[in-house]
Order: sequence, then C-alpha cells, then structure tokens
Amino acid sequence: MKALLNKEFKLCLHPTVFIYLALILMLLIPNYPYLVSCFFVCNAIFFIFQTARENGDAMYTAMLPVSKAQTVKARVWFVVIIQMIDLLLMAGMCAFALVSMPHTNAGGTDHSLSLLAFALVLFAIFNVIFLPSFYKTGYKAGSAFLKAAIGVWIWIILAEGLMIASPGIAFSTNVPFFRLIHETVDCFPKTGTAWKVQGILFGAGLLIYTVCTALAAKISVKRYEKVSVQ
Repeated sequence: MKALLNKEFKLCLHPTVFIYLALILMLLIPNYPYLVSCFFVCNAIFFIFQTARENGDAMYTAMLPVSKAQTVKARVWFVVIIQMIDLLLMAGMCAFALVSMPHTNAGGTDHSLSLLAFALVLFAIFNVIFLPSFYKTGYKAGSAFLKAAIGVWIWIILAEGLMIASPGIAFSTNVPFFRLIHETVDCFPKTGTAWKVQGILFGAGLLIYTVCTALAAKISVKRYEKVSVQ
C-alpha cells in the first residue's frame, strides 16, 4: 500500500490540486458561501482520475504485482489525504479569521466547527457518488463527476441556504469562533450550548464521512473487480 500511495503522489498528482487547495483563501471573502471552496477540491480530484486514465495508469497498474482491490484502496486513500489537507487548511483559515474577520457571514456558514462538519458531509457525498460510479467502468470520469457534482451542489445550497433562511437554527449551529471565544463569562450558558451543538455536528460530520468513504471504497472494489483493464 505504501508503494502504491507513493506511485499516486509521484505519477497521478495533478497540478490543479495545489491551485484549488490555494482557493481556501476564499474563506477570507466577506459574506460568501464558504463551502464552495470544497467543490474546487472535488474538481481537482476529478482531474486526477481523468489524467490518470489518459496516461494509461490503469494498464500500468495492472502490470504491477498488486491486486485490483489494492489499486482502488490506494487511490481512495490518496483522495482522503487530499480532502483532509483541505479540511486542515480550512480549520487554519477559520483560526486566522478570529483576528482578520471579526464579523458574521451573511452569505451562509460562518468560520465555525459547523463549517468543518458541513465540509466533511460534502466530501462524503462526493466520495460515495463519484468513486463507485467511476470504478463501475474504470474510465468514465466525466459522467461520474457530473453525478457527484449535482449531489455536492444540492448539499451546498441546502447547508448554506439553511444558515441564511433560518436564524433560529443558525443561532447555535453557525456561531463563529470569534464570538464563542470573546463572549463574556455572563454569556457562557449561550456560548456553552453553541460549543456543544457544533461539537455534535462535527462528530456527526466525521462519522458520516468515515462511513460513506468506507462504503464507497467497498463498492468500488467490488465493481472494479469486474472491469477488464485493456
């Protein structure tokens, strides 16, 4: 697995990964739907699969002393690593926003644990749709990405729209870090509730991501085992 992962980084890492990871700077745009930045990372993953296909990666890997299952799992881990790097960068930008953007986001989800939770769900949706769809044939990256993109954008619209349309829900789920940290001791019951709600959301997001990605990997392996690599 380590050798296959090394192959992924050296032969399949597309330049757009670095470009789209840099778009995490979109989190510094005032009043903007920040989940959109995660979609670009999904787009970079699509370019990885598409370019690998065009470069004959499937045939090359088939000649290596590894199973199809190992090939799929290595690519899934490669995807997970890229997504987790984006999540860490997002957390860093949320921390930076503590001092650079001391105001709430009127455009949707704020710099909060909820944003990270929603990002995990977004990646989970992408993985569970894109990966099994691609490995059903082993080469139809475009149609697989289109299906996944529809699911991702539905989630972005729902999550960001809910934060805008429902102030009552946003009161606990969308409290930004700077307000949670800088609130006075007298307001602790309110901020304490917000921390709990956001913590639960983040835990749920992490669980959804783990389960969906593991399920996507399992289905992808089964489907790719039936594909003839030519």
